[in-house]
This record gives sequence, C-alpha cells and structure tokens, in this order.
Amino acid sequence: MPRSLVAADWGTTNFRLFLFDDSGQVIARQTANIGLKNLGVLTFEQALHSVLKDDFSGLEQLPFLLAGMVGSRQGWIEAPYVACPAGLDTIADGIVSAPSERLNVSIVPGLFAETPGTGLLNVMRGEETQILGIMQSDSADGFMVLPGTHSKWALIRDGRIQSFSTHMTGEMFQVLRAHSILGLLMAHDAADETAFLKGVERGMYNRAFLSVIFSVRTEALFNNIPPQQLSAYLSGLLIGAEVIAELERHGHCPVRLVGDGALVNLYEKALSYAGFKDVTRIDGSAAAEAGLWALHQQRSCA
Repeated sequence: MPRSLVAADWGTTNFRLFLFDDSGQVIARQTANIGLKNLGVLTFEQALHSVLKDDFSGLEQLPFLLAGMVGSRQGWIEAPYVACPAGLDTIADGIVSAPSERLNVSIVPGLFAETPGTGLLNVMRGEETQILGIMQSDSADGFMVLPGTHSKWALIRDGRIQSFSTHMTGEMFQVLRAHSILGLLMAHDAADETAFLKGVERGMYNRAFLSVIFSVRTEALFNNIPPQQLSAYLSGLLIGAEVIAELERHGHCPVRLVGDGALVNLYEKALSYAGFKDVTRIDGSAAAEAGLWALHQQRSCA
C-alpha cells in the first residue's frame, strides 16, 4: 500500500503517531511514552527514531509532520505562533523545518489571539490542528470547545479561527484537589451528577469565585455533601465558572465539543444545564488526523 506521510501529535505527556496512505487514510497508529516530560537523555530525533518500528519501520524517507508542544520553545525547534484570525492557509505557511540528520521533519506552529474584550493574550499548540481537521467537514460558525488541563474555547467564523480563550480548569482542579485544604476531606472519589450540577449552578451564578470554592470544605463539614462526592462538586464549580464566562461573552452559539471520556461527559452536562441546545461531540484523535493531513496537502499544493 502506498505510504505518503508520517505525522504525530506530540505533546508534553502524550505522543500519537500516524501513517497515511496516498489518499489521506490512516493505515497505522501508534502511541509511545515519549512526551516532552519523558524524553530523559534522548534528543527529539532519537526519540522519534525509537518508535519507527513494526508498521513504521523503514519509512525514514517519507516526510514527517509534527504538531503540538514539540514546536514550543522547549521542543525540537520553536515554530512561532501564528496570529488569529487564522485558517488552513496561514497555519500551513507557518510550518517550520526541524534540524535532522536523517529525517525530513516539519513542525506545525501554534496560534495566539487576544481574548475578546479583555486585552489578555492566549496561546495554543496542538489544538489548532484538531480544529483544522474538524473544519474540513464542518466550518460552520460557533465554538469549538476542547476540554483539558487548559481548556480552549475557539470562536469559528467565516471559515477561520477568529479568536480563542483559555481556562486553566483542569490544572486548577488538580492543584486544589491535591495541594489545598479542600482536598483533605475528599475520599474515594465517585462520579455524582447531583453534586456536579450543584457545583455548576453555584459556579455559574456566584461571582465571588474565591469565596464559593471554599464551600467545598463547608459542605463537607456540615455533612451536606458526602466526602466521595466532593470532587464532583468541585469539578462542577470550576466548569460552571468557565461556561458562564463564555456564555456571557458570546451567548448560546453552536458548540462542537472535542474529545471523549468522562471529562467531555461533564462538559456536555454543564453546557446542557447552561442552555446550550446545539452541542455536537467530535472525536479528538480523528480530528487531529484530519488536521495533519489537511496541512500536509495545503503545503504540498502551495
């Protein structure tokens, strides 16, 4: 089978490798524990060579296209951020070549934008590739929401990424859960929709956020929320605050919710509670694959 491109979504902790045929179909996939945090003494080139086995062996002559934190200042080589509004053409124009003795490696740039009405700058690396992949089949106006450690809300209009904002929701949850007084009363975390939605409601409608998160402790002390449900309540508070910020800024736009698993389920519940009616779930891995291939094609035709 003709092979055309080796591509990777290479982040701080995760690494996913894809092999494309001439028609853009992924014919092999592989994951590896070579995120930026896990390289040890390996160079980026050595790490990449270490995973070129099985279906990926003998492909050193193909072009390699990498997206994600591998293009950050701490990565293989920095691929400078491209300004929003941005589309497939401008992002492809920002692709840079990485120094390599044996491989033809290119790296996708990230994006930067000002959060509308705030004067605050935001950056992303990796998510732009997923967004581009989705836009190949669905470029309708609205939001693309990518939950995670640093959740992204990207505003799509006229077939371009106009702007986006970042919420440190996932990281804040982990910090509060593991390193604050709020976590001391939590035990045997369990998913609980009632506790989660109570948190969503309070996160959305209580503007004194640094005060309302202390309720995680008081709800436990007065036995209003059992210890095993407190993490669900805290998650609701944080996601609720995130959702209301975007709702007040942009209203009830259509949402494409990117990803899978329990976290995306929580965002879907919170969006529904906040009155978002037009919410579509999209697989994040498939979006990354489609975006990498679209960038490769755009660059090949330029």
